[in-house]
Parts: sequence; structure tokens; C-alpha cells
Amino acid sequence: MELLYLVIILNVVKFCLPNGEIVTYIAPKNCSDHEFYVPSLMLCVLCDDRKKSSIDRLSCICDKNNRFVNKVCEPCPSNTIVSLDRLHCLKRTNVSCGSKDIELETEVNGSALASKSCIRCAPGTQPSVDRAKCLPCPVTNCTCPLTTHELLLDGTLCVFRANLTSWPDEKDTYIVEYDAVSVTVESDYMKKHLRAFLHECVKMKHRTACEALGNLCAIQMYKDERKVGPCKVFKDYRRIPTSSDADRWPIPWLYYGEGDASIVLNRKKITAKYSIKPGKHNSNLQLVAARYHLNGSFINISELRPVEFHLCPGLWSGIESAFRFGARYIHTCSISAKQMVSQGTPEPIFYDLYLQYNDGKSNMLYAIPLLVRNIKVGTIYPNKGRDTSQWLLTRRMFLLDKFSGVSTKIPSSPTVIQYLKSIKLVVQAQREIENEGNIYPPFIVLEYDQITNENISLGDVFLVTFTVEFYMENDILHYVDMGLGILSGCVFIWSCIHTWSESKRCGRITIDFWTVGQFAITCCSHFANMIFAVCLLLAVHTLVFYKAQSVVYILLPSQDLEAVVNRYVVVAFLLKIVELVRLIWKQTSIDIFLVDWEKPRILPNQKQIGTMTTQKQTVSIWRSYFVANEWAEIQTKRKISLPMQLVFTVLLLKIYGLENWAAAEPEVHLNRISYRPISQLLGLGMIVVVFSTVYIVQWLVTVAIYETYIKNCIQQFVDICSLANISVFILSAEFFGYYIHGRSAHGFSDTDMESLIGQLRKEEDNMVRHRGLMPGTENQTFEMTVPSSLRTYYRRVMAPLNSIQSKQISSSSFRIKKVDKTDMARIGQAYNNMNKFLTAFLDHALKDLDYEIREKTFVEKLLGIEYSDPLDKGVFFIDDGHSFDQVIFYGNECTLIIFDLMMLSFFFVLTENIVLAGIFTGLIMKAMSIIRTTFGKRNLAKKTLIDERFLI
Repeated sequence: MELLYLVIILNVVKFCLPNGEIVTYIAPKNCSDHEFYVPSLMLCVLCDDRKKSSIDRLSCICDKNNRFVNKVCEPCPSNTIVSLDRLHCLKRTNVSCGSKDIELETEVNGSALASKSCIRCAPGTQPSVDRAKCLPCPVTNCTCPLTTHELLLDGTLCVFRANLTSWPDEKDTYIVEYDAVSVTVESDYMKKHLRAFLHECVKMKHRTACEALGNLCAIQMYKDERKVGPCKVFKDYRRIPTSSDADRWPIPWLYYGEGDASIVLNRKKITAKYSIKPGKHNSNLQLVAARYHLNGSFINISELRPVEFHLCPGLWSGIESAFRFGARYIHTCSISAKQMVSQGTPEPIFYDLYLQYNDGKSNMLYAIPLLVRNIKVGTIYPNKGRDTSQWLLTRRMFLLDKFSGVSTKIPSSPTVIQYLKSIKLVVQAQREIENEGNIYPPFIVLEYDQITNENISLGDVFLVTFTVEFYMENDILHYVDMGLGILSGCVFIWSCIHTWSESKRCGRITIDFWTVGQFAITCCSHFANMIFAVCLLLAVHTLVFYKAQSVVYILLPSQDLEAVVNRYVVVAFLLKIVELVRLIWKQTSIDIFLVDWEKPRILPNQKQIGTMTTQKQTVSIWRSYFVANEWAEIQTKRKISLPMQLVFTVLLLKIYGLENWAAAEPEVHLNRISYRPISQLLGLGMIVVVFSTVYIVQWLVTVAIYETYIKNCIQQFVDICSLANISVFILSAEFFGYYIHGRSAHGFSDTDMESLIGQLRKEEDNMVRHRGLMPGTENQTFEMTVPSSLRTYYRRVMAPLNSIQSKQISSSSFRIKKVDKTDMARIGQAYNNMNKFLTAFLDHALKDLDYEIREKTFVEKLLGIEYSDPLDKGVFFIDDGHSFDQVIFYGNECTLIIFDLMMLSFFFVLTENIVLAGIFTGLIMKAMSIIRTTFGKRNLAKKTLIDERFLI
């Protein structure tokens, strides 16, 4: 009768339910006192006459000891009891009817008896369920003949054996496979209930039994590959129910259709608009759950609180804001296997989940699909891949299962326990302007794990995670790829220009392996800068617009897109390492010579009384040593202090809480919220903003104040060269280099303190010639392209020294040990020859070797190239006063600070901790500075012929 009644109800309402995805939200509490609730249809149905709904609104009954009078319940007197038909009050007696008796309460004409009486049913009949009448027995003698029938449910259900042929009583029927721990269990619960549920659902159309099969199917991770199993019932109903599926009742909706995932997740049927501002209407998602017991009986349907989504014990921080629109939520806890067994309800609770929203007229429920990662088809896990067309979506979930793993061999305790390892609610917002605030159907990603008795005995601890992620699909990745593609062409052209310039400076005309290698390294450098710049722009753009928006304009990109950006950062850093290694190698292998302009002076010397003689004054080498030490000291000098840069960056981000601006929620605050994860993309944006701000402030203080009014180490080095009467001749390439003109305006500097002070005073009073290379100018520093003959002479002079150094130098440094007189003379002669040659060249004293001085054209400055051909005549280009800093760290500040930022971002991506990232960056840069200093000193000693022991 119940089945027929519900089928009629279904036929009445089927035209109102065009799609089972969306239904009007009616809970049992919404039913009136004269209606009862139908869970599968989510409808309130009017009770029969003379009945009212029960307290739970799931049936129509009268309260205990009440009778129906005029369609209402009326209490019976205290000395009477209500009849079974709820119409009469009978005198209370001690009569107890037997199992084969019916209880007679009325006469044949319908009038009530004074008290209840018992009548034995005739042979071949048995009492009805309500014990109001005798019904014919379905089997002979009202017993269950084991020859033709079978007892199920512990002997309470007798089923004709022919009706069970599709579900044989075999061991494989009750096997549950636990793939995570590679264990199979013959389930005691399955053995006792599965075949009974199958019979009651398929043959007898019992709604509760069909719901129980859905629960068992969810427990078995939706496997239907066995001949007999609960999931087989749903094989023909793998689709969203519609009005044409009235024949499927009472089988619940458990599966979506194969290949429907991409369609289902991109529907635009949810009409509610959500707000990103807290406290506004629809600023939180509202989820509703229909709950069922293991045996399929309905518990209730009500709002789902986030706390029900998790097995973590205790109170969670901010759990009520987990469904906040536009923000991410994450909570992870560790729970022991023993605690897992002890917590939760004895039987698992099963959930069908819905999103509640208002369509302007009434509250609606939209079915939320589940993506269970553990679903296995053959040997493949389709839900672990990213191809949505292969996903298999389902409807029912549970948190903890301690029943299916109870073995028939050991029924006292479970052999395996299934638990929900991670659950993630994923919500995608629509990006169209006209659909602002609308969302696509949310879905939930589930991953289960298993616990064995061994885990329990060892006290193993397991992680449980609950995550909520909102994102909006956009063209960011497309724009990134497009930007990288367009900029790659520019980078390629720029790399070609730089490689050509470098080849020209090195005197290479044809394309050889060296040229190809230089081009590859140059491409690495420029591509690293390009990739990193695109990532930084993306991070800062997302940070600014996500935090500043008042309407839903942008949400955080998915974690997959953030992973792509992280990979780009890693690639950019690795490419940048190539450039920095080349930079250090080039700077530690330059040819450098200290040109001494000091001339020996003839001084009078009195040997005997009355006798005057003259002798040449020896030129001191200590001036060259002093300049060499100053050069060694400024090799790793930078415009900013890196330790201070890192300390202030970490201080602002970590101590003052600016890193909390990168929390995955639209608000900006300085306090850390544990349940709001730091978005790596926003974190990268904050690092860029803070790091750049600190750098700009530090650079302005250094350049505008410190170097202008206090100390400029680069300019001081040039001044020291002038005071020491030493020029610095640097060849960073075969035919290209830098020149610092340090010739003293006084003609000599190897003198006493009084004379030196007098010279400085004259220079202050403008009583001497200018320091510049050209008369009447102050230009002391130049870029230069040297003639090939000069380079040839340089190599010829230095060639003999290489053989001497290979014998006399220890540990690749220039330390003279036991040098014989011949080699010592050769070293001195080589030094003097080179010094004389360079002074003559600089004084235009060589007939076939000369140079000209001019400024670079705008194009040459812009592209960093020189049009002049250095084969016959050199060219000295007037620079800005410190072009020579290109062969030390000071002139490569842009490259170094970009590398610092890349390294900081790289370690942040790896560790997700700005403090560790800052420490690693500082340590590595310190190590690189030490390497640069060490090899720089060795090269300086080798090329200037100065013993390294004099370099402090």
C-alpha cells in the first residue's frame, strides 16, 4: 500500500521535476501538522483523514493512547487504552496475545468491544503486521521451508530461493576490497544484509532497502565489476533523474552519467548571485545534507555545518566562515588510529549534499556532485587525472566506516576502517560581466584511506584535511603564454644584438662554437628576466585587484595555475644562475694592468765634504700595492646592503604581518588567520612589492644622500688613482675594456706628506692642470676599443710570465717563493716593458698605434655596441664617470638585485616560508661574494704581477 501510494505521488509531481539536479527545498520541519515528509521526493504529502503527522514528520500517527474523533486525536481515559485502529478506547486488561493470534477489538458490525480479546488464526493463515486480521501464509504451514526458501536477516525474512538466483550465497559476494592497504575482507555485515537488501529493493521495491544498497555501494567505492554487488542495481540508472524516470523509483540517484562531468560542472542553472563583501546577502554558501542510516532509513535533511565535514576533534578556528564566498579555507589535523576508532557514531552516516539558494520565489536545492579519487575502473583511477571528460561523478558520501571491515572470522572488531582523508569543496565563479556573482555547480573532491589493526596497535597517526577553494577561470594562463611568446621574439632579437656586440669586442667575425655558446648564455639571461617579469606582473595584478575589488571581478586562480606560475619562477631562477656564473667568471678573468706614471727623479747626494753628486730616486711600488688593494676591496661593493635588504623585507613581511595581506581572502589585515592559507601567488606579489619598496628606499638613501654627501667608493677609487699617479688599464674582452686615467696633475706623487698636502691645496685652488686624459677636461674614465696590434703586444709581453707563474705560483695565486735571478729579471723587465708601452700609447707617442677620444652615439649607448673597427686605431669613449664598474659588482646592480629577488622567490616557492627563504638567499649570496673576492684577488695578483700576500 505504501509503495502504491508513493508511486501515485511520484506521478503527480513528476511534471514539476524536470531535472533531479534542482528541487524546491522542503524539509520535514516545513511540513504542517497534517502532512508527512517523503525524503526521496523532498515533498510534504497530506495525511489520511483522522491522522496527523508524527513529531519527525516522517509519518502520520496519533500520539500514544489517543484515538481519532472528528479527524483529530483525543486522549483515552486513564483506565483505558487505544485500539489498534485508533478509533476506540478499550478497557485496560492484562490479556497478552500469542504470536499466532490476532487482537480483536470490535464486533462484526464495527461496534467496540469492552476490552481486547485474542483469537487464534486458522491453519494456513498468519496474523497481519497490524495484528488486525489473519492473512493466508505465503508458504506451506506458515513456516519457511528450507528446501524451497531461504532465511535472511538472521531468520526474520523468508525468501523464495528462485528469487535469489541472481545473488548466490558465495564468498565473493561479500568481499570488500581495500585498495589503499591491499586487503580484502569477507564482510560480516554484507553477508547478513546484502542479499536481503537486494531482494527487498529489486523484487519488493522497498525504498529503505534501495537506500541501503546505495550506502553499501558508496562503501565499496562504487565498484560494480563483480557479478554480485550493491552497485549493480544502479547500472541502468547512471544519469541525472528526470520526469521520465518515474519507473526507477525507489532506486536513489547515485551516479551521474559517464562522460557527463564536463557538462554537469559547466551548467549555468544556479541563479543566485553571491557577494564578495562580508556581511552582505549571499556572502556565504549554504549547504544542505540529507542524512541516512546504514540500513537506508532516513534521518533528516537540514543545513550542513562545516564541522560535519571533518573527523578532526575539538573546536576549529573560524569554522563558521569556511563557506565564505571568494576565500579559501584549510584545516589539517593529526589524529591517531585509536582515536579514529573510538570517535564517531557506531554506524556510518551517509550524506546526499545540496547547495541551497533562492531563485527569487523560493528556496531551491542544487545537487552537489562528488569526485571520489578512490574510484577504480579496472586498473585505472579515472578521477585522479585532470581530464574532466574521464571523471565519474557520484552523489553519496560518508566520513567513517567501521562496519564493512568487520570480518566474518573476527566479528568482534573491524579488520579495516575506512575514513575520509581529505575533502575539498571546489566552487568556480562565472567570469562573464553579465553573470557577475553567479557560480557554476560546486563539487566536492573526496579521498578515502584505510586503517588496519596493525596501525591501531602501533598507534600510527594520520592526517585529515578539509579545504574550501573558490576560483574563477580566466585567460591569465593564455595571456601569460601569449606574452611569453611575443616577448620571446624580442628577447631573441635582443640576444642576437648582444651576442653580436660581444663577438665584435672579442674579434670573432664568423659564427663558431664560442659564438653559439655566448648566444645560448645570453638567451638564458634575457629569457629568465622575461619569464620572471611576466610572473611578477601576474602576481601583483592578482594581489591588487583581488584585494581592492568591491564586486566580483577576479578570484584567486586555481592551485593548478599557481603551480604553473611556481614552475615558471623555478625555471627563471635556474636560467638566471647561468648568467650569474658567467658574470663572475668574466669578472675574475679580466686582464688588468696598473700603469705607473711616476718617473725617477734625480736628487743631489753629498758623498764627501765639498763634493756633490747626483742619483736617480727609486720609484716606490707601494703606490701600486695600495691601488691594487683598493681595487680588491671594491670588487664586491654594491649600491645597497643585501643583509639590510633581506632583514627589512623579512621584518615587514613576517614581524609586522604584511605577509598576511597574501591570505586567500578579499580582506586586508595584519593578523595571521590559521584557517586562511597564504596564497603563493599573492605571497609572491607581496614579496615583490615589499622587496621593491625596501630596495627603492635603500637605493635613494645610498645614491641621493650617502654617496652624494658622505662617501662614494667608486669616485674615491678614481681619486686615489690620481693621488697615486696610477692608471688602471682593463681589458674585459679581446678588444674591449675600460680605462681609468690616474695620471697626477702634479707630475709626481711619490713624495713626503708635506709635499702631498701642498699638491692637494694647489689642486683645490685650481692652480694645476686638470686630471682628464684630454687637456682642459675632467674625464678620467673611459670605455675603449683597442687596436689588434696592442692586444698582440700585450699577449707577447705576458707570454713569458705564464710559464714563470706556472712554476712559481701556488694554489693558482701569485706568490713568489724561490725565484731565481733570471726569472726575477724577466718579471721586472716584462712589467717595465708593459708599463712603458701603455704610457707611450696613452701619450700618443707610438707612430703606428694610436687612439681617438669621442662620445658614443645615442644608438651605441642604447644598444650597448660600438660601431668602430678596432683593427688599426683604438677609440676611447667618454663615459658617465664610472663605466669600469661593469667589471665589478657595483656596475651590475640591476642583474644582482634581480637575481636576489629571483632567489628569494625561488626559496619561497619551495619552502612557503619567507624567513627560510631570506636566510637561504643571504647565505648563498654571501658565498658567491666570497667566491668572487677570492678568485678576483687571484686574478688581480696574476695580471698585475703583485704578490697576493700584499692584497689584504
